[in-house]
Amino acid sequence: MTEKTVIKNCSGVDKGLVAMFLKMSPEERLAANDNAARTILELRDAYKRQKINNRGFKLNS
Repeated sequence: MTEKTVIKNCSGVDKGLVAMFLKMSPEERLAANDNAARTILELRDAYKRQKINNRGFKLNS
């Protein structure tokens, strides 16, 4: 009986994403980074605003 060896990708690296970024020019990569950073900041600020707006408005169960 032979054992089959299974190789698992433990690095957690998305090779498709890496390939996509390697196809981009440096300027395109910077633009993608800027867009991601802007999105993160918008989500963070929206979460903070929601938290402030909901303060004191607890629902009675």
